[in-house]
Amino acid sequence: MTDSSRLPAVRTESSPGVPGTSLGEEVADYLRAELGRLRLGYRPTDEVRDRLDLLFEACDRDTFQAVVRWLSSGRRRSRATRRAYADDVRHWAAFAAELGRGPLFRLGSLSYPDLSAWRLLQESRGASGRSMARRLSALSSLHEHAARHGWAGLASPVDAEDHRPRIDRHDTSSATPVLEVAELQALAGAADTVAEALVVLLLYTLAGRVSEMCALDLDARIIRPGRVSLDLTRKGGKERILPLPAAVAGLVELHAAGRASGPLLADAAGGRVDRFAVDRILTRLGRRAGVLPGRDVTPHVLRASRITHMIDAGEPLAEIQAFADHADPSTTIGYFTRRKAAERNARLVDATNDLFTGVTDRWIGHRQGA
Repeated sequence: MTDSSRLPAVRTESSPGVPGTSLGEEVADYLRAELGRLRLGYRPTDEVRDRLDLLFEACDRDTFQAVVRWLSSGRRRSRATRRAYADDVRHWAAFAAELGRGPLFRLGSLSYPDLSAWRLLQESRGASGRSMARRLSALSSLHEHAARHGWAGLASPVDAEDHRPRIDRHDTSSATPVLEVAELQALAGAADTVAEALVVLLLYTLAGRVSEMCALDLDARIIRPGRVSLDLTRKGGKERILPLPAAVAGLVELHAAGRASGPLLADAAGGRVDRFAVDRILTRLGRRAGVLPGRDVTPHVLRASRITHMIDAGEPLAEIQAFADHADPSTTIGYFTRRKAAERNARLVDATNDLFTGVTDRWIGHRQGA
Protein backbone atom coordinates (compact mmCIF):
# COMPACT_ATOMS: atom_id res chain seq x y z
CA MET A 1 0.00 0.00 0.00
CA THR A 2 1.13 3.56 -0.61
CA ASP A 3 2.44 5.42 2.43
CA SER A 4 0.35 8.61 2.49
CA SER A 5 3.02 10.48 4.41
CA ARG A 6 5.23 10.32 1.31
CA LEU A 7 2.81 12.25 -0.88
CA PRO A 8 4.16 15.64 -1.99
CA ALA A 9 3.78 18.85 -0.06
CA VAL A 10 1.73 17.25 2.72
CA ARG A 11 2.25 17.67 6.43
CA THR A 12 0.94 15.28 9.06
CA GLU A 13 -0.73 17.96 11.12
CA SER A 14 -4.30 17.22 12.19
CA SER A 15 -6.99 18.66 9.99
CA PRO A 16 -9.36 20.98 11.88
CA GLY A 17 -12.20 19.80 9.62
CA VAL A 18 -11.66 16.13 10.45
CA PRO A 19 -10.33 15.71 14.01
CA GLY A 20 -7.73 13.02 14.38
CA THR A 21 -7.13 12.69 10.65
CA SER A 22 -3.87 13.88 9.12
CA LEU A 23 -3.92 15.99 6.00
CA GLY A 24 -1.66 13.42 4.39
CA GLU A 25 -4.21 10.69 4.97
CA GLU A 26 -7.02 12.87 3.65
CA VAL A 27 -5.14 13.70 0.46
CA ALA A 28 -4.07 10.09 -0.08
CA ASP A 29 -7.60 8.80 0.46
CA TYR A 30 -9.04 11.39 -1.94
CA LEU A 31 -6.47 10.63 -4.65
CA ARG A 32 -6.96 6.92 -4.16
CA ALA A 33 -10.70 7.31 -4.75
CA GLU A 34 -10.17 9.66 -7.70
CA LEU A 35 -7.73 7.37 -9.48
CA GLY A 36 -9.79 4.29 -8.66
CA ARG A 37 -8.87 0.67 -9.12
CA LEU A 38 -7.60 -1.18 -12.16
CA ARG A 39 -8.04 -4.82 -13.10
CA LEU A 40 -4.69 -6.17 -14.33
CA GLY A 41 -6.25 -8.06 -17.21
CA TYR A 42 -9.65 -8.73 -18.71
CA ARG A 43 -10.72 -11.84 -16.80
CA PRO A 44 -12.93 -11.42 -13.71
CA THR A 45 -10.37 -13.41 -11.70
CA ASP A 46 -7.46 -11.08 -12.55
CA GLU A 47 -6.00 -9.03 -9.72
CA VAL A 48 -7.47 -5.59 -9.00
CA ARG A 49 -5.14 -2.85 -7.71
CA ASP A 50 -5.34 0.82 -6.79
CA ARG A 51 -3.89 3.05 -9.49
CA LEU A 52 -2.18 5.15 -6.83
CA ASP A 53 -0.26 2.11 -5.58
CA LEU A 54 0.68 1.09 -9.13
CA LEU A 55 2.06 4.58 -9.81
CA PHE A 56 3.98 4.52 -6.53
CA GLU A 57 5.57 1.20 -7.47
CA ALA A 58 6.40 2.28 -11.05
CA CYS A 59 8.06 5.67 -10.33
CA ASP A 60 10.94 6.88 -8.23
CA ARG A 61 10.01 9.11 -5.31
CA ASP A 62 10.56 12.49 -6.99
CA THR A 63 8.76 11.44 -10.16
CA PHE A 64 5.85 10.01 -8.16
CA GLN A 65 5.48 13.33 -6.35
CA ALA A 66 5.60 15.20 -9.68
CA VAL A 67 2.96 12.89 -11.16
CA VAL A 68 0.65 13.41 -8.18
CA ARG A 69 1.04 17.20 -8.41
CA TRP A 70 0.30 17.02 -12.13
CA LEU A 71 -2.77 14.83 -11.70
CA SER A 72 -3.97 17.11 -8.88
CA SER A 73 -3.78 20.21 -11.07
CA GLY A 74 -6.97 22.18 -11.59
CA ARG A 75 -6.61 21.62 -15.34
CA ARG A 76 -7.14 17.91 -14.78
CA ARG A 77 -10.26 17.93 -12.65
CA SER A 78 -12.10 15.16 -14.48
CA ARG A 79 -11.87 11.81 -12.74
CA ALA A 80 -11.86 10.00 -16.10
CA THR A 81 -9.01 12.20 -17.38
CA ARG A 82 -6.95 11.61 -14.25
CA ARG A 83 -7.37 7.87 -14.57
CA ALA A 84 -6.49 7.83 -18.27
CA TYR A 85 -3.38 9.93 -17.65
CA ALA A 86 -2.35 7.74 -14.71
CA ASP A 87 -2.53 4.73 -17.03
CA ASP A 88 -0.49 6.64 -19.63
CA VAL A 89 2.26 7.29 -17.06
CA ARG A 90 2.38 3.57 -16.35
CA HIS A 91 2.69 2.95 -20.10
CA TRP A 92 5.73 5.24 -20.26
CA ALA A 93 7.21 3.64 -17.15
CA ALA A 94 6.91 0.21 -18.78
CA PHE A 95 8.54 1.50 -21.98
CA ALA A 96 11.43 3.05 -20.03
CA ALA A 97 11.90 -0.27 -18.22
CA GLU A 98 12.05 -2.07 -21.60
CA LEU A 99 14.88 0.28 -22.54
CA GLY A 100 16.72 -0.61 -19.34
CA ARG A 101 16.38 2.85 -17.79
CA GLY A 102 16.36 1.56 -14.24
CA PRO A 103 13.78 -0.33 -12.24
CA LEU A 104 11.78 2.87 -11.55
CA PHE A 105 10.58 5.50 -13.99
CA ARG A 106 12.16 8.94 -13.69
CA LEU A 107 11.27 12.13 -15.53
CA GLY A 108 13.97 13.00 -18.03
CA SER A 109 14.96 9.37 -18.60
CA LEU A 110 13.36 9.27 -22.07
CA SER A 111 14.99 11.11 -24.96
CA TYR A 112 14.05 12.27 -28.46
CA PRO A 113 15.55 9.14 -30.09
CA ASP A 114 13.66 6.96 -27.59
CA LEU A 115 10.35 8.48 -28.65
CA SER A 116 11.24 8.15 -32.32
CA ALA A 117 11.77 4.44 -31.72
CA TRP A 118 8.55 4.28 -29.66
CA ARG A 119 6.55 5.75 -32.50
CA LEU A 120 7.89 3.20 -34.99
CA LEU A 121 7.19 0.41 -32.50
CA GLN A 122 3.60 1.60 -32.00
CA GLU A 123 3.06 1.83 -35.76
CA SER A 124 4.35 -1.72 -36.20
CA ARG A 125 1.90 -2.92 -33.54
CA GLY A 126 -1.02 -1.21 -35.25
CA ALA A 127 -1.68 1.39 -32.54
CA SER A 128 -4.17 4.07 -33.54
CA GLY A 129 -2.95 7.60 -34.20
CA ARG A 130 -5.34 8.98 -31.60
CA SER A 131 -4.04 6.65 -28.91
CA MET A 132 -0.45 7.58 -29.73
CA ALA A 133 -1.26 11.29 -29.74
CA ARG A 134 -2.94 11.08 -26.33
CA ARG A 135 0.01 9.29 -24.73
CA LEU A 136 2.47 11.75 -26.19
CA SER A 137 0.34 14.65 -24.95
CA ALA A 138 0.30 13.16 -21.46
CA LEU A 139 4.08 12.73 -21.41
CA SER A 140 4.68 16.25 -22.73
CA SER A 141 2.20 17.81 -20.31
CA LEU A 142 3.75 15.98 -17.35
CA HIS A 143 7.26 17.19 -18.22
CA GLU A 144 6.12 20.77 -18.77
CA HIS A 145 4.20 20.83 -15.49
CA ALA A 146 7.19 19.43 -13.57
CA ALA A 147 9.51 22.00 -15.20
CA ARG A 148 7.26 24.78 -13.91
CA HIS A 149 7.22 23.30 -10.40
CA GLY A 150 10.73 22.59 -9.24
CA TRP A 151 12.40 20.49 -11.95
CA ALA A 152 14.86 23.06 -13.24
CA GLY A 153 16.13 22.41 -16.75
CA LEU A 154 13.72 19.55 -17.44
CA ALA A 155 12.56 19.49 -21.07
CA SER A 156 9.94 17.38 -22.74
CA PRO A 157 11.36 14.74 -25.09
CA VAL A 158 8.27 15.03 -27.30
CA ASP A 159 8.74 16.83 -30.60
CA ALA A 160 5.35 17.89 -31.95
CA GLU A 161 6.49 17.77 -35.56
CA ASP A 162 8.40 14.50 -35.49
CA HIS A 163 6.56 12.38 -32.95
CA ARG A 164 2.87 13.31 -32.98
CA PRO A 165 0.88 11.51 -35.69
CA ARG A 166 -1.30 13.62 -37.91
CA ILE A 167 -4.96 12.93 -37.22
CA ASP A 168 -7.26 13.06 -40.21
CA ARG A 169 -10.62 14.17 -38.83
CA HIS A 170 -12.32 12.84 -41.94
CA ASP A 171 -10.77 9.38 -41.66
CA THR A 172 -13.55 6.87 -41.11
CA SER A 173 -11.45 3.71 -41.36
CA SER A 174 -11.06 3.43 -37.58
CA ALA A 175 -14.22 5.26 -36.54
CA THR A 176 -16.46 3.67 -33.94
CA PRO A 177 -19.21 1.71 -35.70
CA VAL A 178 -22.80 2.83 -35.24
CA LEU A 179 -25.82 0.64 -34.58
CA GLU A 180 -28.87 1.42 -36.65
CA VAL A 181 -32.16 1.68 -34.76
CA ALA A 182 -33.25 -1.90 -35.51
CA GLU A 183 -29.84 -3.20 -34.37
CA LEU A 184 -30.06 -1.20 -31.14
CA GLN A 185 -33.50 -2.66 -30.45
CA ALA A 186 -32.16 -6.16 -31.13
CA LEU A 187 -29.29 -5.53 -28.70
CA ALA A 188 -31.66 -4.44 -25.93
CA GLY A 189 -33.97 -7.34 -26.73
CA ALA A 190 -31.11 -9.82 -26.28
CA ALA A 191 -30.79 -8.96 -22.58
CA ASP A 192 -31.48 -11.83 -20.19
CA THR A 193 -31.49 -9.73 -17.02
CA VAL A 194 -32.61 -6.30 -15.84
CA ALA A 195 -28.95 -5.40 -15.28
CA GLU A 196 -28.03 -6.17 -18.90
CA ALA A 197 -30.97 -4.17 -20.25
CA LEU A 198 -30.13 -1.25 -17.96
CA VAL A 199 -26.53 -1.13 -19.20
CA VAL A 200 -27.73 -0.78 -22.80
CA LEU A 201 -30.49 1.74 -22.16
CA LEU A 202 -28.51 3.90 -19.72
CA LEU A 203 -25.43 4.22 -21.93
CA TYR A 204 -27.47 4.90 -25.04
CA THR A 205 -30.09 7.25 -23.58
CA LEU A 206 -27.58 9.56 -21.89
CA ALA A 207 -24.89 9.20 -24.60
CA GLY A 208 -22.82 8.22 -21.61
CA ARG A 209 -19.17 7.47 -21.21
CA VAL A 210 -18.67 4.16 -19.46
CA SER A 211 -16.60 5.73 -16.65
CA GLU A 212 -19.43 8.16 -15.89
CA MET A 213 -22.05 5.43 -15.75
CA CYS A 214 -19.98 3.08 -13.60
CA ALA A 215 -19.25 5.89 -11.11
CA LEU A 216 -22.94 6.67 -10.53
CA ASP A 217 -24.48 5.92 -7.15
CA LEU A 218 -28.14 5.42 -6.34
CA ASP A 219 -28.15 8.63 -4.32
CA ALA A 220 -27.41 10.48 -7.59
CA ARG A 221 -31.12 10.11 -8.37
CA ILE A 222 -33.28 13.18 -8.07
CA ILE A 223 -36.86 11.98 -7.70
CA ARG A 224 -39.69 14.39 -8.35
CA PRO A 225 -43.33 13.76 -9.23
CA GLY A 226 -43.48 12.39 -12.76
CA ARG A 227 -39.71 12.55 -13.38
CA VAL A 228 -36.49 10.88 -12.22
CA SER A 229 -33.18 12.59 -13.06
CA LEU A 230 -29.55 11.73 -12.48
CA ASP A 231 -26.96 14.11 -11.06
CA LEU A 232 -23.76 13.01 -12.76
CA THR A 233 -20.25 14.28 -13.32
CA ARG A 234 -19.18 14.33 -16.94
CA LYS A 235 -15.75 14.67 -18.50
CA GLY A 236 -13.89 17.74 -17.34
CA GLY A 237 -15.61 17.65 -13.94
CA LYS A 238 -18.77 19.20 -15.39
CA GLU A 239 -21.86 18.59 -13.26
CA ARG A 240 -25.03 17.75 -15.18
CA ILE A 241 -28.57 16.87 -14.16
CA LEU A 242 -30.10 14.71 -16.88
CA PRO A 243 -33.68 13.43 -16.82
CA LEU A 244 -34.42 9.77 -17.47
CA PRO A 245 -37.23 8.50 -19.67
CA ALA A 246 -39.81 6.46 -17.77
CA ALA A 247 -38.55 3.16 -19.24
CA VAL A 248 -35.00 3.71 -17.97
CA ALA A 249 -36.15 5.03 -14.59
CA GLY A 250 -38.25 1.90 -14.21
CA LEU A 251 -35.27 -0.34 -14.96
CA VAL A 252 -33.19 1.55 -12.38
CA GLU A 253 -35.84 0.83 -9.73
CA LEU A 254 -36.05 -2.83 -10.70
CA HIS A 255 -32.27 -3.20 -10.63
CA ALA A 256 -31.99 -1.39 -7.28
CA ALA A 257 -34.38 -3.99 -5.81
CA GLY A 258 -34.97 -1.95 -2.67
CA ARG A 259 -31.40 -0.70 -2.23
CA ALA A 260 -31.28 2.97 -1.26
CA SER A 261 -27.53 3.48 -1.56
CA GLY A 262 -24.45 2.04 -3.20
CA PRO A 263 -23.57 1.80 -6.89
CA LEU A 264 -26.33 2.34 -9.43
CA LEU A 265 -24.84 -0.39 -11.63
CA ALA A 266 -24.19 -3.24 -9.22
CA ASP A 267 -23.20 -6.87 -9.68
CA ALA A 268 -24.95 -9.82 -8.06
CA ALA A 269 -23.02 -9.26 -4.83
CA GLY A 270 -23.88 -5.55 -4.72
CA GLY A 271 -20.41 -4.42 -5.76
CA ARG A 272 -19.74 -1.72 -8.32
CA VAL A 273 -19.69 -2.88 -11.94
CA ASP A 274 -16.49 -1.74 -13.68
CA ARG A 275 -15.89 -0.91 -17.33
CA PHE A 276 -14.50 -4.38 -18.04
CA ALA A 277 -17.73 -5.97 -16.83
CA VAL A 278 -19.71 -3.56 -19.01
CA ASP A 279 -17.51 -4.49 -21.99
CA ARG A 280 -18.20 -8.17 -21.38
CA ILE A 281 -21.96 -7.59 -21.09
CA LEU A 282 -22.12 -5.64 -24.35
CA THR A 283 -19.88 -8.08 -26.22
CA ARG A 284 -22.10 -10.95 -25.10
CA LEU A 285 -25.30 -9.13 -26.06
CA GLY A 286 -23.88 -8.10 -29.44
CA ARG A 287 -23.06 -11.68 -30.34
CA ARG A 288 -26.42 -12.91 -29.07
CA ALA A 289 -28.24 -10.26 -31.11
CA GLY A 290 -26.08 -10.84 -34.20
CA VAL A 291 -25.12 -7.19 -34.63
CA LEU A 292 -21.73 -5.92 -35.85
CA PRO A 293 -20.52 -9.37 -37.01
CA GLY A 294 -16.79 -9.71 -36.46
CA ARG A 295 -16.65 -6.71 -34.13
CA ASP A 296 -17.48 -6.20 -30.47
CA VAL A 297 -20.19 -3.88 -29.25
CA THR A 298 -18.47 -1.48 -26.85
CA PRO A 299 -19.76 1.30 -24.59
CA HIS A 300 -18.57 3.87 -27.12
CA VAL A 301 -20.61 2.17 -29.85
CA LEU A 302 -23.74 3.07 -27.85
CA ARG A 303 -22.56 6.64 -27.29
CA ALA A 304 -21.68 7.07 -30.97
CA SER A 305 -25.01 5.53 -31.97
CA ARG A 306 -26.96 7.96 -29.78
CA ILE A 307 -25.12 10.98 -31.17
CA THR A 308 -25.59 9.74 -34.73
CA HIS A 309 -29.30 9.10 -34.21
CA MET A 310 -29.71 12.67 -32.92
CA ILE A 311 -28.06 13.87 -36.13
CA ASP A 312 -30.44 11.70 -38.16
CA ALA A 313 -33.37 13.27 -36.28
CA GLY A 314 -32.23 16.74 -37.35
CA GLU A 315 -31.32 18.00 -33.89
CA PRO A 316 -29.19 21.19 -34.01
CA LEU A 317 -25.47 20.45 -33.76
CA ALA A 318 -25.11 22.93 -30.87
CA GLU A 319 -27.70 21.01 -28.85
CA ILE A 320 -26.05 17.67 -29.64
CA GLN A 321 -22.68 19.09 -28.58
CA ALA A 322 -24.14 20.26 -25.27
CA PHE A 323 -25.93 16.96 -24.61
CA ALA A 324 -22.86 14.86 -25.42
CA ASP A 325 -20.61 17.29 -23.52
CA HIS A 326 -18.13 17.71 -26.35
CA ALA A 327 -15.71 20.45 -25.31
CA ASP A 328 -14.69 21.01 -28.94
CA PRO A 329 -17.50 21.54 -31.49
CA SER A 330 -15.31 19.91 -34.13
CA THR A 331 -15.84 16.59 -32.31
CA THR A 332 -19.60 16.85 -32.85
CA ILE A 333 -19.09 18.01 -36.42
CA GLY A 334 -16.93 14.90 -36.98
CA TYR A 335 -19.92 12.67 -36.24
CA PHE A 336 -22.04 14.71 -38.64
CA THR A 337 -19.37 14.57 -41.35
CA ARG A 338 -18.91 10.81 -41.06
CA ARG A 339 -22.64 10.14 -41.15
CA LYS A 340 -23.25 12.36 -44.14
CA ALA A 341 -20.19 10.96 -45.92
CA ALA A 342 -21.50 7.42 -45.46
CA GLU A 343 -24.93 8.43 -46.79
CA ARG A 344 -23.38 10.29 -49.72
CA ASN A 345 -21.05 7.44 -50.65
CA ALA A 346 -23.87 4.92 -50.51
CA ARG A 347 -26.03 7.12 -52.73
CA LEU A 348 -23.27 7.65 -55.26
CA VAL A 349 -22.37 3.97 -55.40
CA ASP A 350 -26.02 2.90 -55.67
CA ALA A 351 -26.40 5.28 -58.63
CA THR A 352 -24.25 2.89 -60.69
CA ASN A 353 -26.50 -0.06 -60.00
CA ASP A 354 -28.73 0.42 -63.04
CA LEU A 355 -25.71 0.55 -65.33
CA PHE A 356 -24.82 -3.06 -64.63
CA THR A 357 -28.19 -4.71 -64.00
CA GLY A 358 -27.96 -6.65 -67.27
CA VAL A 359 -24.46 -7.86 -66.49
CA THR A 360 -25.31 -9.16 -63.05
CA ASP A 361 -28.62 -10.67 -64.21
CA ARG A 362 -26.73 -12.61 -66.87
CA TRP A 363 -24.47 -14.28 -64.35
CA ILE A 364 -27.20 -14.81 -61.80
CA GLY A 365 -29.27 -16.54 -64.50
CA HIS A 366 -26.24 -18.52 -65.65
CA ARG A 367 -25.64 -19.84 -62.15
CA GLN A 368 -29.30 -20.72 -61.61
CA GLY A 369 -29.38 -22.53 -64.97
CA ALA A 370 -26.30 -24.51 -64.04
